[in-house]
Amino acid sequence: MKEFNKNKQGGFTLIELMVVVVVISILAAIAIPNYISLRYRALEASVKSNMHTMQAAVEEFNTLADGSYPGDLDTRVGQVNPGAGPAVAVLSLAANTRVPPFPPTALLRPHPGLKNPFTPTDNVVENLLVAPPPVPPAPPAGPRGCIYYSGYQIDGVAPSIPGQAAQSYIITGYGSEQPIQLVLP
Repeated sequence: MKEFNKNKQGGFTLIELMVVVVVISILAAIAIPNYISLRYRALEASVKSNMHTMQAAVEEFNTLADGSYPGDLDTRVGQVNPGAGPAVAVLSLAANTRVPPFPPTALLRPHPGLKNPFTPTDNVVENLLVAPPPVPPAPPAGPRGCIYYSGYQIDGVAPSIPGQAAQSYIITGYGSEQPIQLVLP
């Protein structure tokens, strides 16, 4: 019959524990940057989705305003199309609101997913009435995840005037580190 030594204790040696810690550290060093990169790509995809939502609202404005785009986010349909009915004349893209929820007079209102993916309390939309190409201000001057609307007069170079019609527009968003241009098909 085999006799057990009662004084011998089971467990891990210091070397075994150090090897496990080193292996876990190596795995974390590989996984964490990939996770951060994947997270930023997902947030930028959300910004691109918001940009397409803005494009849909701008095109809806164009339809309601008989072929004119808004001069800025707060230009009402009635300002560019005096013949619009009273229910349509009060509509604008953002109706003086930059953070959801948007009021009933905003064309962005029916889009509940429209929010700043980086910081939900920051502006999700803003005007950027500058000559092309519009370059949004880098953080902290402008929030990451914000969508910028730029309307242009008939020459395509002069910025539009708030409250008046624009003939073309560009939508730009600011991603995690740089501007994202909306390229229309």
